[in-house]
Amino acid sequence: MPLLDFRLAGQQKVRMLKTIAALLFLASTCIAQSSADGFFVVRNIKKSGALLTPVQMREAEKLYQSACAVVQRDFHGNAELRPRFTVLLGADRNEVHGRTEIWLKQWSHAMFTEGVVVLAFDQLLTGDAIKQLGKQAVERATAIVDLAELKQKR
Repeated sequence: MPLLDFRLAGQQKVRMLKTIAALLFLASTCIAQSSADGFFVVRNIKKSGALLTPVQMREAEKLYQSACAVVQRDFHGNAELRPRFTVLLGADRNEVHGRTEIWLKQWSHAMFTEGVVVLAFDQLLTGDAIKQLGKQAVERATAIVDLAELKQKR
């Protein structure tokens, strides 16, 4: 008989764990809103309910795709640009914070898009690209001759 009691207790534990997992999942969906493709998440740091409306989320997804395509085209990126980041609504200022966050006072399609451009460009600017651009800058700086120096050398 004790074996049967153990199995029931085990089944109850499994049910309880499933319930807890479901509640945590539901709570996380109330706190954050993810884009359809999963590339960005929207959170509101001041209140737990007010995120983006479905229309605003679709707009954000279109703006994300467009900003990535523009940066890729204009800066001749070879790989597809798809930065992953979190949008934090309710921030004290509008800014790109680090490489993974866009802070917005409130939803603004213009500010969101500017943030995506910065993060997409950051993804494009790899370590090798930085070295190559640095080398080109040094070559250009040392290749430039000051006319005043030439006149003094005569």
